[in-house]
Amino acid sequence: MYYSTQFGVAARHLSLQILRNRSTTKLADTLAATKERKCVSINSNDIITASMTPPHLMSATVTKAMPLLETANSEIVAESLEISTPKAVPRAYVDKTLRPFEEIPGPAILKLWEKYWRYVPLLGRLSWNRNVTPIKYLFDQYGCVVRINGPFVNDIVMIHRPEHIAEVLRQESKSPIRSGIDILQHYRLNHCKYRSAGAFSLQGSEWLKIKEKIDQPLQETISDYTGKLSSVCDEFIKRIRNIRNRQDEVPANFHQELTAWGMECFYGIMFDSRLGFLDPTSNSASEVTKIIDALNTAHTYMSRCETGFQVWRFFETPFAKKLFTACDVLDEIIGKYIHQTQNKLQTSSLSKQEKLTNEKRHSSLLERMLIQRIHPDDISTLIMDTIILGVQAVINCEAFLLYFLAKNPRVQRRLYDEIISILSKTGSVMTKKSLDDMLYLKACIKESLRLRPAFPYLTRLLSSPISLHGYMIPKGTFVIMANQITSQREEHFEDPEKYRPERWLNQNEHGQEYTCLPFGYGVRSCLGKDIAETQMMLITATLIKEFMVEYDYADIQSRFFMVNVPDKPLRFRFIDRN
Repeated sequence: MYYSTQFGVAARHLSLQILRNRSTTKLADTLAATKERKCVSINSNDIITASMTPPHLMSATVTKAMPLLETANSEIVAESLEISTPKAVPRAYVDKTLRPFEEIPGPAILKLWEKYWRYVPLLGRLSWNRNVTPIKYLFDQYGCVVRINGPFVNDIVMIHRPEHIAEVLRQESKSPIRSGIDILQHYRLNHCKYRSAGAFSLQGSEWLKIKEKIDQPLQETISDYTGKLSSVCDEFIKRIRNIRNRQDEVPANFHQELTAWGMECFYGIMFDSRLGFLDPTSNSASEVTKIIDALNTAHTYMSRCETGFQVWRFFETPFAKKLFTACDVLDEIIGKYIHQTQNKLQTSSLSKQEKLTNEKRHSSLLERMLIQRIHPDDISTLIMDTIILGVQAVINCEAFLLYFLAKNPRVQRRLYDEIISILSKTGSVMTKKSLDDMLYLKACIKESLRLRPAFPYLTRLLSSPISLHGYMIPKGTFVIMANQITSQREEHFEDPEKYRPERWLNQNEHGQEYTCLPFGYGVRSCLGKDIAETQMMLITATLIKEFMVEYDYADIQSRFFMVNVPDKPLRFRFIDRN
């Protein structure tokens, strides 16, 4: 295996350095200690295949290191040393003495190109093939706690066991720090000259202030707009009937239709407006096309700028230019709505009491945020982050959910029975209460998010030192928690690769609290969690009530483009039930 060979070369090179400076006895002690340090081995069957990705598919980050690897290899040809693979210790083993941070195992190969390290973004360092395979490989190679050396600042520690994730999240401060998106911060601070990098990138007390102001408006919006979101779902049903062929199959670009649905829902919630994303004959068709094109471009080039070397820090690269141009389009449209809403609030002649009533019952989310006196710049960046990341997360999670339902007709039938049973009591009207009563629907969504969460990693910057697996992790270390890997382990879930919503109906059947965190955790969890779940419940219930969903092509996996996205076209069949 390519990676295994190169990592082995680096390991032998390190061992030779030890031999030159220490006696044979001391080396033996070191190797014995290494055996104790190794975490419990992970079953390789569900981690990585026997053949790794070919070298020509590796991103620039790994390719840049190849000349250095060749040099290191030539130095070792003259003499070699076989080091036995450390054996796994029993899970019950506990070492009462904390080992130093420097002893955490990890790929020593990265030390060879450390001068490039600070120009590679946090997640880009690990997204060699834009999926979780490299991280799974590192866990399989080095154990359940892996250290990635950062030569200048902030080493990275990767974990995936729930007890380790729990230790990190339980110790976090009232204002925990997570990684942001470097290219968007650069765009806001250097290109647009905004006062801050945006709500997604805010940290500490600034984040808490924004969160406190927006929490209440978000909750009120969910209750007020369930009916309007339901009407958007009904419009989506009509759209499906118009675009499917004689075999009831939708076109290969069905993902774009889901994007249109997601944006129409977003406009309804944020601006209390219907722009016509699902109606190609709409008077606003030109603006719709403009927004969709800008959204797709921004999503594509943000991912490309965030993976690989951050050359755009020195000059504006072609990828960065395309991203900034797309963001400028979105920023202009968002600014237009903010100015319109500000003028509406300033010229309103309503009394104070009427304003309060209007705020609670009829105001858009944008109005509510302005009434909360959130700065317009912060609102603008929050809306853009929601469009680029939030809307994309919802539509891709819904795409995976439809795929799992299509591949599991038994689950789909049980879900249909629940929907019909509950809606028969409400006259087929989707309400917030009827959705709350659909427990199996909630289980279907949660199981889909377990297998394909929107974001496969959670990140934190440690505000204080902690102990993990017998190692002392210092303050200021970046910790990456591979929650997608955590939620697909046999020790946490029986038959972890199978789609089984029933596991969430029995609270004692699934694993610990920290085995599945699709929306994050604590004060840094997803702000739009409740809205996202409501949207997914509404569209799924509406679709399953009207159609049987089928899929007859190759299995759909995920790729990581800032969020998990399907790696194949969504060629579903939507067959009328009546």
